Amino acid sequence: MKKNRHQRRTEAAQAQKQPALKIFMNAERFRISDLILRGNSNAQIMAAIGGPALVLSAFASELYLKCLICIETGRLAHGHDLRVLFRQISEASRRNIERRWNAYVATPERQRIYAALKALEGTEISTSLDWSLRNGGDCFVALRYIHEGETGTKFLLGELPQILRDEILTSKPEWSQLGHGPMKPVPGFEEPSDPHAAP
Repeated sequence: MKKNRHQRRTEAAQAQKQPALKIFMNAERFRISDLILRGNSNAQIMAAIGGPALVLSAFASELYLKCLICIETGRLAHGHDLRVLFRQISEASRRNIERRWNAYVATPERQRIYAALKALEGTEISTSLDWSLRNGGDCFVALRYIHEGETGTKFLLGELPQILRDEILTSKPEWSQLGHGPMKPVPGFEEPSDPHAAP
């Protein structure tokens, strides 16, 4: 049955009251921003934006984890450590995420990255999600202050937001169609009209 305008508005208003959905939509902003930044092919630009992109990725993961916690428990989680947040989601969700992670790290592209890291570091880098969370779970904080010195953080979780998003969408498939619309005009800040445009 096709929904009328009133029904759609009512559903939209109810959705705005759902904290898990609000968290999800905020996570989407940071995931999309990260993907756009990392999609740049200019090596000089990539050298400049690599760190900030990782911060965006870490924050997107944080928000998706907080969304999962909210969906499963109804409560709002706090903190930035991804490992701590990961432990707060259900065992079933953790298993599903680890299964997706293991499939991801087994891809040829990812295996080449781990081989390159081994060559650089001189030692094997674990592919386990637990190791990655233990060694990079504090990236949102650590990489923002990288100018203060060596952080010890090894952030290999750049693709974790997509994996977490996929887990959320298994229980909330209707959210996969959501998107962000254009901003509403703010009086006094309208786009200036083009003086050369035809009347």
